[in-house]
Amino acid sequence: MALQRGVVLGVLILLGLGVDWAALPIPQDTLWPLELTFLLGLLLLISHVTGNLAADFGLPRITGYIVAGLLVGPSGVELVTDADVASLTLIDQVAIALIAFSAGAELKIREVKEAGRAIASILVSEMALVFVAVAGLVLLLKPVFPLTAGQGWTEAIIIAAVFGSIAIANSPSVAVAVINDTRAKGPVTSTILGVTVLKDVAVIVLFAIMLSLARTMLSGDGGGLGLALAERMWWEIGGSIMVGAIVGWLVSLYLDRWRAEPILFVLGVAVLVTIIADRLHLEILLTALTTGFFVENISEVKADRFVKAVEANAMPFYALFFSLAGASIHLDELRQVWALVLLLVVVRAAAIWFGTRVGARVGQAGPAVERYAWTGFVSQAGVTLGMVTIAAEAFPEWGAEMKTLFVAMVAIHELGGPVLLQKGLVASGEAGARDRVEAAAGPAGAAAADAPQPAP
Repeated sequence: MALQRGVVLGVLILLGLGVDWAALPIPQDTLWPLELTFLLGLLLLISHVTGNLAADFGLPRITGYIVAGLLVGPSGVELVTDADVASLTLIDQVAIALIAFSAGAELKIREVKEAGRAIASILVSEMALVFVAVAGLVLLLKPVFPLTAGQGWTEAIIIAAVFGSIAIANSPSVAVAVINDTRAKGPVTSTILGVTVLKDVAVIVLFAIMLSLARTMLSGDGGGLGLALAERMWWEIGGSIMVGAIVGWLVSLYLDRWRAEPILFVLGVAVLVTIIADRLHLEILLTALTTGFFVENISEVKADRFVKAVEANAMPFYALFFSLAGASIHLDELRQVWALVLLLVVVRAAAIWFGTRVGARVGQAGPAVERYAWTGFVSQAGVTLGMVTIAAEAFPEWGAEMKTLFVAMVAIHELGGPVLLQKGLVASGEAGARDRVEAAAGPAGAAAADAPQPAP
């Protein structure tokens, strides 16, 4: 089966390489959209094949999707260019919305309350240790570290603080995708989701503070920047929660009133949330996550139909989202700084492991959480790159080098993080637990989820 899929993969790539767009009798003003649509379909097929290949070898499907992007992107055969990736931003955003819907629906108030102490202690411990470890490494390597070599100690401390705050971030998108792919459920899964979601908010706040302090100490004009960052930060967080709550309430009204399967409805809501977040400059992940949370916790009926509708829509968007992420990886940047990046990755991973164990022990989270929850905090993606871009614009004198290092780190974390998380969920015994629960519930559970709703 793996050999057959490999042959199909080769045929698809050759098909993409064999199309001569310039020779087609098509007007130039319609050629580019047609080419982009063709590439989108081809990328979906290729990522589907590589995802199944990855599953054949016991790897997460999203690892196969990322590899698909690497194969057809600038680091591979260049079927997909950086311009193509930029043109498909809407696909990325809708995928993030669907991922966040699923994550929010998994955050049940009762379970969050029960695990609240463990989640809080792991969050604080892991964030603190990663920040100290990475920032400390930057200072320890000050004479040879690209960003700090030749800088005074004040500048080096500021750079290390900004670097450390960005290193804390992880990828909720990867965590949710792997959890859904493995059908995991249990205390490790709940803890990973809770910590990941809260950290996404906390790291944005911490980064804004560090960036403002850095600007103030280096140039003395950070007051205005600090105020602007604070206003933007509170709007992104508060506005996202408010809009997500409103949309979640409206979706819950629909689910309570209409029985029809909401597959297309949920896709429409994902697009709507994407557009609203873009127009109002909100954090789409937090907005959509709040929507899912409200649907799960305030709807009179269980949100099972909502989650199933999300899962029905998710596969093609997951495939495109992670394959586009793979196409964004530039292996040439990794080759230039591989030794330093590898050291940063190892130190960060060790800090995540130790910080999670300490936090889990303090929070009395249980042995499984203490051993395996750290695997959900290694991956990095969009949030990290977004913060690096802001830092590079604020400090052009060293921001570009920082961006190069983090892009290379993200490349490693995108490839290795999903595999690590899958192994952690399997080792904890939680992989496949959702299917076991549904099987144990039997027809009665399914009937309860599909009970008729009042007519409109």
